Amino acid sequence: MGTFSLLGRLFGAQVDQAGESLVGALVAFDPETATQVDRDALAEKIQNVAKKFAAAKQDYDKEQNDVVVKEAQIAQYLTTLDIMVGQLERQEISQAAFDDFFAGIEESQAQLVQEQEEADEAKAVKDELDDILKILTQQLNDFDKVTSKALRDVSLAQSQVEKEKLKAERQAELSNLKSGLGADSTAVRKLQEIAKKAKIDAEAAKTVREITAKPQTQAEKMEAMMAQAKQAGAPAVSTMSAAERVAALKAKTKA
Repeated sequence: MGTFSLLGRLFGAQVDQAGESLVGALVAFDPETATQVDRDALAEKIQNVAKKFAAAKQDYDKEQNDVVVKEAQIAQYLTTLDIMVGQLERQEISQAAFDDFFAGIEESQAQLVQEQEEADEAKAVKDELDDILKILTQQLNDFDKVTSKALRDVSLAQSQVEKEKLKAERQAELSNLKSGLGADSTAVRKLQEIAKKAKIDAEAAKTVREITAKPQTQAEKMEAMMAQAKQAGAPAVSTMSAAERVAALKAKTKA
C-alpha cells in the first residue's frame, strides 16, 4: 500500500494520483525513507488525536466535577430543608421562606440533570477519542511490524542480488582462469610450431635425398667390399720400439 493510499484510508484524505506516483518512486529509491514518511504521518495523526483526547478528558473531568459539586450542594440543601420543616412547624420561619428554599432545591436538581447530561456528552466524546487513539496506536504498532518485515525482506532481496552478482563475477573469473589452464604462452606455441615445421622439412629433405641418390654400380660395390676386407686384414700397427724393430730386421736378414 502506498503512502497516500495508507493516509487516505486512515485519515479520510483525498489521494492525488500524481502524489501516489511520487511516493512510489520514493519507495523504489529509498524504501526506508518512504515508510518513515508513512509512519511520521500516522504518528502526527496520533499526536493530534491525543491532544483532542486530553482536551476532551479535561472537559469531562470539569463536567463530572460540576455534577459532584451540584450533588453535594443538593444534599446539603436537603439536610437544611429537613431542619426547615421543623422550623416551619414551630413557626420559626415563614411559609414563604420555606417555599423559596424549596424552589431553590428544585432549580438545583434541574441544573444537576443538565450538568449530568453535559458530563455524559463529554464522557462520550472522551471515550470515542480514546477508542480512536487506541485504534491508531494499534495501527502504528502493526505498521511497525509490517514495515520492519518488509524492510528486512527488501534488505534480504538486495543482499541476495549482490550475492548472485558476486557469484556470477567469480564464476566468470574462474572461467577465464580455466580457459588458460594447460596452455603455453604465445611465444612458446610459436617456437613449437617452428620446431615442428623444421622437423618436417628435415624429414622431407632426407626422403628426397634418399630418393634422388645415384645407385652404386656393381664395380663400385666390389671396390667398396675389397677396401673393407683389406682394412680388416691389415696388420696391426707395431707397437715395438725402434731398437726392437732393427733387431727384428737383422734377424730376418741372417735367416
